[in-house]
Amino acid sequence: MGNSDICSDINDIEELQSEEGDAPIRENANPIREDYNFIREQNPILGSGLDLIGSAKLPMLFLDSNLLIEYISVEANSLFRGYYHLERKPFFNVFGNILSRKELEDFFSCVRSHSKGFTWRGTMAHRIRAKRTLYTRTSFIPLSISDAQPSGYIVLFEDISDMYSQQISNMLSSLLQASKLKDNETGLHCERVNHYCRFIAEYLYDINLYPQVDTDFVENIAFLAAMHDVGKIGIPDYVLKKRGGLNELEWELMKEHTINGALILSSYPDPMAKEIALSHHERWDGTGYPFKLEGEMIPLSARITSIADVYDALRMERSYKKGFSHEQTTHMILEQSGKSFDPILARVFQKIHTKFNDVWDTLQD
Repeated sequence: MGNSDICSDINDIEELQSEEGDAPIRENANPIREDYNFIREQNPILGSGLDLIGSAKLPMLFLDSNLLIEYISVEANSLFRGYYHLERKPFFNVFGNILSRKELEDFFSCVRSHSKGFTWRGTMAHRIRAKRTLYTRTSFIPLSISDAQPSGYIVLFEDISDMYSQQISNMLSSLLQASKLKDNETGLHCERVNHYCRFIAEYLYDINLYPQVDTDFVENIAFLAAMHDVGKIGIPDYVLKKRGGLNELEWELMKEHTINGALILSSYPDPMAKEIALSHHERWDGTGYPFKLEGEMIPLSARITSIADVYDALRMERSYKKGFSHEQTTHMILEQSGKSFDPILARVFQKIHTKFNDVWDTLQD
């Protein structure tokens, strides 16, 4: 299949997605036995495929040669409940938006190619605001290839969300432990910062102020905020463990932990990890580091983490200072509204600050 054919397929998909109407559907597209009979009458080959694996109770779809959904298993409806309204329409009217143009090109180069067996396998990330991203390992399997083209396709979905999350969690936990070996004075600081960030993100989710604050955002910042100082792995011990103030050269070295952290986390699939590591020391008024970003140029995740990190740092006792009380710390943060901190987030902190103190009391070092 040539590149021009692939581009034509993709352009057709984009046109379909831009149309308000869907393909005509029969009245009952539910995965019940009557559908078996309908499919057998209309497409005996698809009907045979259903007979072969239809009893396997897997999340699957059957598509005709034009990638129109002909059958939806009960398990597929259950898996995608709340994400999509599955019915008899073109596959890419339902799922097309989750693949990039490059991924679509790869897809069509596989499912339209005899040399590649008309098959495709990849990971799909199904995302809506009210639910965490559902990750599926998705396989397209051709049915009855004749005249150099399949007569239809079986699409199998395997939910790998837990496995995906666990792999990422293990990787980041290892990095976090490595960073603690360099700077173990932080104790439970990272865990507390995670909690503080969750409180702010949950409040923002409830008031629906920022469209990017969905369920994924809340869950991710409650895990990734702990990685804000992972770049300290690359800072010399004599700087990290020095008692008292740093000289100018040492301070410049210390500030490099933001860039180090961004490099370490650059391959993490969610850009939030890199954003937090790089920008949590930026200030709303543009006087922070490393790039003196100002206002909303600073990623929201980093602006949230900044408040959480400073709150906890002020509460902590260090070799060179005593810890401040909750009341003192709250006053100091609110004083910096519009200076160090996003004024909207400072007001959110003001509304929920007692939760911060509860975490501090529960998770003291």
